[in-house]
Amino acid sequence: MLRTLQEVVDNLSGIDDIFFFKLAEDKEFCEELLQVILENKNIKIVSHKPQSVIRNIKGRSVILDLECLDENNTLFDVEIQKHDNDDHQRRVRYNMANLDTKESEKGIKFKELKDIFMIYISDFDIFNSQKTIYHIDRIIRETGELADNGTHEIYVNTKIDDGTEIAEYMQMLKQKEIPDNPKFPKLCKTIKGIKTGKGDGTMCDLVQEYAEEYAKEYAKEYADQEKMKLLADMFNKEIITSVVAGNQLGITEEKFLEFVEEYNKTQA
Repeated sequence: MLRTLQEVVDNLSGIDDIFFFKLAEDKEFCEELLQVILENKNIKIVSHKPQSVIRNIKGRSVILDLECLDENNTLFDVEIQKHDNDDHQRRVRYNMANLDTKESEKGIKFKELKDIFMIYISDFDIFNSQKTIYHIDRIIRETGELADNGTHEIYVNTKIDDGTEIAEYMQMLKQKEIPDNPKFPKLCKTIKGIKTGKGDGTMCDLVQEYAEEYAKEYAKEYADQEKMKLLADMFNKEIITSVVAGNQLGITEEKFLEFVEEYNKTQA
């Protein structure tokens, strides 16, 4: 049964890219997210940008899910990953390299490079060690001492609930219902605002806009595996079928489901 756009919104959570994009538009949500994961209530961000694009004319460009800068001139990149179909650590490495390149200027001294925190939030346990959060440090093998070059990798997941406050936050982030927890007021407020259609714009408008843009491109060359991957990664079946139901894509629901089925075979 096809769903209305509002029903699709009701079925989304903060671990879905399109929903996280709306959450990340709110500065207070971003600040609270960093404070919880880094266990530092003193973090204050001065700028934030969801879907931040880093153009690379000689290589692959990057779209950061959320880029923040705090009052100490520290950079934060927050990535949301729902599917375990990539080399996640190398993706982190590439993002950090592009951030460094973007932030550096000709003649800059290396000591002036900003510290970077890469926070990778996944819907699965990347390291399969039954932890909610993992901190990756550079260690001198021979001495065991920390070698700090200003980069910090943090992997967090919503799969493992180890009873910590970070795990509690992650469980709320991934739930589809509107949360109610005084520990995380900004998360609760932002999700409620989006789910109930309050604030600037509505989630339904965003779902429809994104679905139309990508599905129209996909419909032109539906045999193209890259376009198939892009569409399947960005939107679940409910989002696309709801827009198809409005006769706005120029393709039928049945044809789209054929595309998804074929794509899933290639990923098996």
